[in-house]
Amino acid sequence: MNKLEKIELEAQKAREKIAAMQAILKQIDGKRTEQENLQIIQQVRALKLSRDELYAFLNNGELPASLMGAVTTPAEPEPIYSRRERTRRHEPGTTAVPEGETNISNTESEDMNNENQ
Repeated sequence: MNKLEKIELEAQKAREKIAAMQAILKQIDGKRTEQENLQIIQQVRALKLSRDELYAFLNNGELPASLMGAVTTPAEPEPIYSRRERTRRHEPGTTAVPEGETNISNTESEDMNNENQ
């Protein structure tokens, strides 16, 4: 067997491996799509909408009146802690802690100490 035949045999083996891996990838992509679809179905069922409400929601993108009260408001932004000063600073547009007060709980204080180590 000469060098050219060896190279051609090696190339053929590589092509076979690539084809096998592409088949595996196609199966994995199918499983991922199936799981995504199942999650979507579970989330839609959790809304407990009638067919008409679901249809209106999908077409208009508006929540039905029955769910308007169930929508939660966004939580307050997390405070930003300064490692140097160990005081609490807030993001712009939120209320700040008065000067000299830290209001840091024991667990938050321990977390900050662990970050510094």
